[in-house]
Formats: sequence, structure tokens, C-alpha cells
Amino acid sequence: MNDDERAILWLAIEDFSGMWEVAWQFRSRRPRDTDVELNERAKDVLSRLLLRGWVDLYYCEEPYGKLSRIPSGETDSILGDASAWDEPRAGEVSKRIGATPEGRKAYEQ
Repeated sequence: MNDDERAILWLAIEDFSGMWEVAWQFRSRRPRDTDVELNERAKDVLSRLLLRGWVDLYYCEEPYGKLSRIPSGETDSILGDASAWDEPRAGEVSKRIGATPEGRKAYEQ
């Protein structure tokens, strides 16, 4: 696991973090990157974590409402949707990440 994967996995462990927060995490690590570059990096890292089964994606009724797991067959289209990376407004449905038990175990190793 590289540093980027570890940082994002921690976001998924500590809370059901929003996908926009994943991109924000990279902003602090790469302040000169454009939003497009940050979102691409976030998409790449999240794709790897999803593939390993370390995180799942969730729909969330904002703010901090009911969470429902996004089926794995939909994750590629979610990651490719530019609006999924935008910070949501109250009343909107956002996309969030959460660690799986396997992800927690991997982080602790």
C-alpha cells in the first residue's frame, strides 16, 4: 500500500468521507495540481481500493443522512461522473466512501 492509498483508506476508516474529501486530501499533498489532476488521482486511488475490496461506495442523503451501499456494478460510472467529486448541498444525494473489514485489517498491518 502506498502513501496515497493509506491516506484515503484512513479517510474511509475514520468516517464515511465524501468523494470530494478524497480530492481535498490530495490538494494538501499536491497544492499545485489542478482540480482535474486531483480528481484523476483520487479516482485512480479509489479504483484500486475498490478493486481490493478495502472500501465501498455509498449514497448519502445530505447532510449526513441515510447511507446505502452502491452496488459494485455501478462504481465505475460513479467514479467517472465529474459531479460525484463536487461537494454536495443540503438535500442532495452525495457519494461517500467507507472502509470494509478487509480494508481496516489491511490498514492495521
